[in-house]
Order: sequence, then structure tokens, then C-alpha cells
Amino acid sequence: MANILIIEDDPRLGPRLKRNFELSGFGVTLATNGRSGLSSAMNGSAHLIVLDLMLPLIDGLHILKKIRQAHINTPVIILTAKGMESERLEGFQAGCDDYVSKPFSLMELIARVRAVLRRSGFKESRSVINSAGLMIDPERRSVHANSIKIEFSPKEFDLLYILASRPNQALSREYLLNEVWGENSEVTYRTIDAHVSYLRKKLVESEDKVAQIITVYKVGYMWSI
Repeated sequence: MANILIIEDDPRLGPRLKRNFELSGFGVTLATNGRSGLSSAMNGSAHLIVLDLMLPLIDGLHILKKIRQAHINTPVIILTAKGMESERLEGFQAGCDDYVSKPFSLMELIARVRAVLRRSGFKESRSVINSAGLMIDPERRSVHANSIKIEFSPKEFDLLYILASRPNQALSREYLLNEVWGENSEVTYRTIDAHVSYLRKKLVESEDKVAQIITVYKVGYMWSI
């Protein structure tokens, strides 16, 4: 899971960004002023930083300069109401990787985050998952319930792995579609719903009654344990 640090002081926008990034499968830390944002950025745990420029205590451009001076190469997307060309150039000269002006589309921002992560070489580690009596092995692409193998199609396996890797976290259909079928796929949400139905049927047949794939109203699905 990619960890995103959002540094945004707007009391409505910050929590909204946090929720939408979490629904898209990211781990999120929200800092609401420049001082806490700089501290979080300097510890180097984020895979990408979404940075507002107009911040209390310490402004965003100063934060960007400080982390680059400390040789922290975490990708940074500047998010600000400022849109003048000179301000964009100043941000890029300080070391930002992309620039999004307010107002903006949340879907576009998340797409830009994914694109910058790909360019940075980020690759999510895939380890064996042991959850609710299931052992899900991404290398062998195998699933066992109490040592009994359950057969899944490739897409069913990928969908199961993504859900099980984020237990008790609601994941949007948009995120699941992008992760399993790709961002440019013409697959609809109905295909996701059908595959979830297949997964549920096979899990019930395996007599695994601890974990459930539950529907989260108006959002998507959750691996509930």
C-alpha cells in the first residue's frame, strides 16, 4: 500500500481528500499546518506528498525546499489555488513533481498521484496473506482454506488478494476496477459485482465463515474479519 502524506489546512478539503484516498486503497496521513507537515515529511515514511502552498506556520514552498535540501526525494504534488505560471515554475524549480490548481477533480488528482508513483518506481510489495483461515500466496497464485486448495480465476484471485490485503477497509469500485482490470479498461462496475459474487460463493463452499466480503453502500466492498 502506498502511503500518502496530505498537507492541507482547509478543514473541509483535508478530511475529504483523506477519505477519498483511503477509499482508493492508499494509506493516508493528514497534516493540517506547515509545522506538522514538515515534521511528517522529514521522517521519510510517505511514498508521495500532496502539498498545499498556502499553509499556516510554515508555507508549502518552504516545506518543499527543506525536504529537498535534506535529500528526501519523496515525490511531491503541489495543490494550491495559485495558478500563475511564475508560481508553477517556482514550485518545479524547488523540486515538485506535478502541480494541480484548485478547484480540481478528485478523480484527476488520484490519477495524477498514481502516475507520479509509477514514474517514481514505486512497486507495492505482495506478501503471503493469512486471514480468517485462508492462506493467499501471490507468488504461487494459490489460495488454501485449512490446507484445502480453492480454485480461482486470475481476476478472482487478484480481486480477493486486494480485498484481503486491506482488512476492514472499504474499497471503492473505481479503485478495484483500476487495480484488477487497469485504468483504461472498458470493464463496468457490474463485472466487479459479478466477480465478488463468485468469490462469496467459493468462500462459502470452502466452509470459511470467518471472513466476509461485505457491500459498503454507495462505496464498494470490504474484507471484514
